[in-house]
Amino acid sequence: MSRKSQIFTFVVLALVGVGFATQLYEDAWGLLKSILIFAVIAAVLYFLVNKLLLSRGVGMSSSPVDKGYQKALRQQKQRNKLKKQQGQPSTPFAPASPSKLKKMNRLKPSLRRDNPFRVIEGKKNKPNKTTKTS
Repeated sequence: MSRKSQIFTFVVLALVGVGFATQLYEDAWGLLKSILIFAVIAAVLYFLVNKLLLSRGVGMSSSPVDKGYQKALRQQKQRNKLKKQQGQPSTPFAPASPSKLKKMNRLKPSLRRDNPFRVIEGKKNKPNKTTKTS
């Protein structure tokens, strides 16, 4: 902060302190009531805004990609819980049995078919099919 803004901030805070002290000295009950009213209004607005924003999903991901990610994250957490309950080693480099490897290799082609991506043919190195008539 620059020197001028520091002085300005100090002066404003000093005036706030003087006003607060004066109000406290002259009408302590009125000051307390106004602070309580402000706190209640601020709390009500805070909860209303949070409730409205959360109900609309603002700030939360709502696209299908994000939902898929959230679902995968939940599944991963469930798998980790199951591994801990079964007492399996938590290291991913544990040696796998041959039957597990065969089962995993058998499942791979089916997983590839569920891939949501597709190849879109581009125009690279293709002749132009438009005919020019002069």
